[in-house]
Amino acid sequence: MRLRGKICLVVGASSGMGRETALRAGVEGATVVVAARRLADCEAVAAAIVAGGGTALALAMDGTDPGAIAAGFAVIADRFGRIDAAFNNLGATYGSSPVHETPDDRWHETIAVNLTAPFLLMKAEIPLLIAAGGGAIVNNASAAGVRGTRHMADYSAAKWGVIGLSHSAALEYGDAGIRVNVIAPGIIRTEKMQAFEAAMPDIFTSLRAGIPGGEFGSMADIASLVTWLLSDEARFINGATLRIDGGQTAG
Repeated sequence: MRLRGKICLVVGASSGMGRETALRAGVEGATVVVAARRLADCEAVAAAIVAGGGTALALAMDGTDPGAIAAGFAVIADRFGRIDAAFNNLGATYGSSPVHETPDDRWHETIAVNLTAPFLLMKAEIPLLIAAGGGAIVNNASAAGVRGTRHMADYSAAKWGVIGLSHSAALEYGDAGIRVNVIAPGIIRTEKMQAFEAAMPDIFTSLRAGIPGGEFGSMADIASLVTWLLSDEARFINGATLRIDGGQTAG
């Protein structure tokens, strides 16, 4: 159990990659703080962790709302006094268009969810990691954050920003024993992505052809990588962006 004894916060844990990672963290021995906007969904994930023999706490937390973050972290500080690991799994797109046709409000919303939220969460996480004597943060970026993306400049810019934020924090807090890394997923078969694939099979056939192995990633692939990065096994990995895309961005 690579996370035994650790307090592990997963934000954006109600579905998809976050849910899968929260469940895996429970299996790996962590006490998991399951956080997302919808408390009922968090409670369902926490219940699944407990049913599997783990320990979990469900919290409602909107990563774009400083007040909600402060309230959630007050609960964490009161209950545990620290965290040892955090996975900030935040991401959303709100449409596609070339730069000159991108509405200002969509730009601001995309930046708020994909970049400002991880920044606000890290500001709250770092003091509790320092209280623990160190630990690890993993931020979820995207393959769109390591190269340009047509008609999605807002999303691509935000995810590039997550990488810059994370690498900067790795430099600032390494001497406090805190590691900060990034994952950059390609196409992962989350529930939402499976629905898109069913609705647009031809597009996804074309996307699959652009991956050297010819297949999309699974949520289990993400959970395996994130829990490893959060564990002591990855103690010398810091300030890194790990592409998990089947080679989609290799060329």
